[in-house]
Amino acid sequence: MVPAGYYKKYVILEELDPGFGIQGAPEGFARFEGNRNGITLSLQIRRLREGTAPYTVILIYEKNNEIGVLRAGNLDVSHMNGIFRRNLDYEAIRSLGMAPENIRYILIAAEHRDRIFLPMIGICGKAGAWDESIRQRLLRKEPVRVEKHEKEFLLNGESEKSAVEAPVRDPDYDGKNKIDALSLERKLKETFEKTEPFLNPRHDYVWYKINDLAKLSNILFACNMKIPLFANPKILVGLFKYRHLIAGIYRSDRNRMNYFVLGIPAKDDADGKPFEKICRWVGVSNPEYGDMSGYWLVYINLANGEFVS
Repeated sequence: MVPAGYYKKYVILEELDPGFGIQGAPEGFARFEGNRNGITLSLQIRRLREGTAPYTVILIYEKNNEIGVLRAGNLDVSHMNGIFRRNLDYEAIRSLGMAPENIRYILIAAEHRDRIFLPMIGICGKAGAWDESIRQRLLRKEPVRVEKHEKEFLLNGESEKSAVEAPVRDPDYDGKNKIDALSLERKLKETFEKTEPFLNPRHDYVWYKINDLAKLSNILFACNMKIPLFANPKILVGLFKYRHLIAGIYRSDRNRMNYFVLGIPAKDDADGKPFEKICRWVGVSNPEYGDMSGYWLVYINLANGEFVS
């Protein structure tokens, strides 16, 4: 019989942001071992590229309906292998408001001043899927909160009104990081075919049909927009299955702000969200794309680069 407080739990680590593997995608696992004194977290990873700065092991957990972040330490990488081990005593865990059963993600992060890459993540239990808004939380850029009555102005199946969002000032957001909105619009127009995916055209939206994800990714990167398109499997599945995505510019008549909008086709709104909590479903009817019945839309404010939640 295992004594109270003793347990072992394994979590598979998988690639999220590409480009950090050698001879294939990195792979590995994390192991939690509980005893009467606390928890031991161990990681073993292989095929991980050595960086110019050490990788950080981060635990994301829930506390009182909020997100907690614990930077557990640096991951040692040598000859493509990463090893990590740390003991967390229960007193320290309680002081953070963290319970083992409420840990949502284990992250391997490459952190920079204004950017963060996540070569690998482990999804724990009830988390279910990766939540991209966590990346902003790690950068201490809280996602914009849009109240329920304001969300009604965003494009959906029943509303014809415009988006409302108060501008957010980010102290780390300066001129060199600013999105080049004019260049983005020009490059989209020059590269992709203009389309109208919805039955009721809107004068405040301009849409383009995207059939080459690499071209879109290069355009976004050149215009200083950091969206890890290739790291999101649901975007790739939507493109592969329905042979296109949609992307466009939304100009709000209400608050004079502009947004980049990405649309990922899906069978229905039960088909998993590509960006948890920050995308909305809009239904369409187009027999050209088989069983597709709509798009998951995600909005990004071109003034500050923030996702609209």
